[in-house]
Amino acid sequence: MNDNVRVTIHEMLRDRNYHHIESEDETTIIASKQPDERLMVYFIYDPKVSVKHIKNIKELLDDNYTCLMLIYKNVITAFAKQFIVTDIDHLFVQAFSETELSFNITKHQLVPKHEILSNDEKRKVLNTYRTTLKHFPLMLSSDPVARYYGLLPGAMVRITRKSPSSGEYVLYRVVV
Repeated sequence: MNDNVRVTIHEMLRDRNYHHIESEDETTIIASKQPDERLMVYFIYDPKVSVKHIKNIKELLDDNYTCLMLIYKNVITAFAKQFIVTDIDHLFVQAFSETELSFNITKHQLVPKHEILSNDEKRKVLNTYRTTLKHFPLMLSSDPVARYYGLLPGAMVRITRKSPSSGEYVLYRVVV
């Protein structure tokens, strides 16, 4: 894999609050937030990812993992994607191509600052605006920034944009 990909992965793990890297080698990175929240990053060097690859990775996993990130070179087959959805149900699985991680999208000058709100902060925003989640603008879970942070549906994000007229503009989005 490209060195930039590994740098971006480490930045992504830091941004997701996985500060403790338990182990790292050529094919895996294992990180944790707390003892009960562990993540495995698995690098697949073959040009095409098949169901066989996913089955082999599934055998490596135990119940201590909450998230699996697959980093592949070129293509992941439709059958492999379907296998992930149907047979790996106890994990949050994300698949990224090497080209998607060639640079950190959150550091691009055109991407505004995104902050993931805690449940308390989310409650304060809802009370401040006296409304429910369904009245906020939406952010798809397939959005590149949502994928970068590993956001699940229901999460709320504060986005701070620079504005020529008001200096700074804050808006909130809910992930669906």
